[in-house]
Amino acid sequence: MAERQPGTTILVPFDASDPGDPSSGLIELLTPHRIVVLGYYPVPDQASTKQVRDQYGETANEATDEMAARFAREGGDVESVVGEHHDRSQTIDRIAAENDVDAVLTAGLIGDQLDRILVPLRGDSNLERIVSFLERLLGESTATATLFNVPEDDEEDSRGEFLLRGVRDRLIENGIEPDRIGWQQEQSSSASDAIIKTAEAYDLIVVGESEPSLRERLLGDVTNRVITGSSDPVLVVRKE
Repeated sequence: MAERQPGTTILVPFDASDPGDPSSGLIELLTPHRIVVLGYYPVPDQASTKQVRDQYGETANEATDEMAARFAREGGDVESVVGEHHDRSQTIDRIAAENDVDAVLTAGLIGDQLDRILVPLRGDSNLERIVSFLERLLGESTATATLFNVPEDDEEDSRGEFLLRGVRDRLIENGIEPDRIGWQQEQSSSASDAIIKTAEAYDLIVVGESEPSLRERLLGDVTNRVITGSSDPVLVVRKE
């Protein structure tokens, strides 16, 4: 593996009223990093926050502590936070900012294996953060990654190939084994459709946050369509 690089923090939000059980694959992938577990529960518009907290707060705290304990038992550096919300995305955005997290995990079908990662790239304004995050993620795992670009025409195809090759070269230079990093392009008029289709062969997607906040991002763009259209979990790398 590559030399460990400190400082990666990942937010793992979940519905505290229906916590489920984190898969072995998720625990294995995330425990080398700092994890902030967020257990959230909704506050109906007609109810006060205090009412709901009195009713569900203790249960939410217990569920969140247990979720954090699952990662901690495997050696993870874990912090747990409970948040009630009128707006789920706003709560996640607030906790992500307060904890200065690098990436946020979205819901998806998380299997016992998370070793095939798809990384769509398109010259994102936070490309540096995406690549740095991917380098740390791969450096602490045995997963493989495919860098993916969706050009609309031949001119974009050339720029996209240059981008993908450059990112791959950087990762290799920084210690990631060449056979763990591939790249692929597919011309399409719909980037989100191409990403969703390609993602069917992968376990996890890593994308960049394309708006200043998760709340604005969730109102609709390529990233949001990928999140809602794919069954894979998605790690969204935040902007600074």
